[in-house]
Amino acid sequence: MLSDGVRTISAGGVDHWVRIAGGSHDGVPLVLMHGGPGESSYSIEQSVGDAVAEFAPVVFYDQRGCGRTARSDPSTYTMPQLVADLDELRTALGVERIAPWGVSYGCLLAAEYAVAHSNHVDRLILHAPPITDPLHPGVWTMRPAAVDPILTPAERTALRAQLEPLTDPIERTVAAIGAIAQSENAVDFFYYDPANIPADDPESPESNMELALALVGTERPTLADDLATLDIPTLVLAALWDRHVGFDIPRDLTTRLPQATLEIFDKSGHSIDQEEPTKYVESIRKFLGR
Repeated sequence: MLSDGVRTISAGGVDHWVRIAGGSHDGVPLVLMHGGPGESSYSIEQSVGDAVAEFAPVVFYDQRGCGRTARSDPSTYTMPQLVADLDELRTALGVERIAPWGVSYGCLLAAEYAVAHSNHVDRLILHAPPITDPLHPGVWTMRPAAVDPILTPAERTALRAQLEPLTDPIERTVAAIGAIAQSENAVDFFYYDPANIPADDPESPESNMELALALVGTERPTLADDLATLDIPTLVLAALWDRHVGFDIPRDLTTRLPQATLEIFDKSGHSIDQEEPTKYVESIRKFLGR
C-alpha cells in the first residue's frame, strides 16, 4: 500500500517531485505522465486527478527538468532517459506493476515504457495520444493545416506566406504555433467551449522550453507497430474537436491495439479533462472496474 503525500525520489541522478493520492485503495497504481513536452502534472491534478484518486491509487510526478522536479543536463532530455527514470521511480515506490496514464505527449512516454517494460504494465490510459503509424505524416507535419482554418483571413494569408520558404516540419510547426498564439481566434484552437478556459493560476509551474525543443520531432516511427504487439488493456480518450492531435490519430491507434477501448468526447478540445471532467473520470472508473 502506498502512503499519500508529497516526496522527493531520485531517479537517473535527478530529484523528482512525486505526490501520491488515494494510496489506501487496492489495485495497481495509475502513474500520470504529463504532456508538453516540458509541462507538469499540475493541471491534471487540479482538474481530475484527485477525483480519480477517490477510487484508485494515483502517482503524480513531474518528469526530469519539468515543473517541480529538478532541472538537469540538457543532453539527458531524451525519451530513453525518461523511460529509465520512470522505471527507477516504480522501483523506489516498491510496486511491481503500474498503469501508465499518459496525457498528450505523455502518451509517448507511457507507450515507450510499456514496450520496454511490458512485464511491469497492467494497463494503459492514453489521453489524446499522438502515436502514429510509420506511413502517417505525423502531428508536427499536420500542425500548420490544423491552425490554418482557425485564423482570420489576414492571419491566414500571413502564415501561408511565412510557411512558403520553410520545409522543415518543426520550423513550420513553430511558425503555426506563433500564428495561432497571436490570433484573435486563438481560443477556438484550444477549446471547444471558451467558457471552459480555466482561470490563470499563479501556482502553475512554468514549462521547460529547452526540454520541449529537445524532444519535439524525435518520436520513434515504429512505436505504434511495437505497441500493437502487446496484449495490454488500453483506454483511449479522444476528443472530436482536438486540433492539437486530431481525432483520426487516436481512433486509428485504437483500431490497431488488441485490447483497446475508445471513449469519444464530443464537447471537448485537446484538454478533455477541463471540458468534460465528469465523463473523463467516469470513463477511467469504468475502465478500472471500480
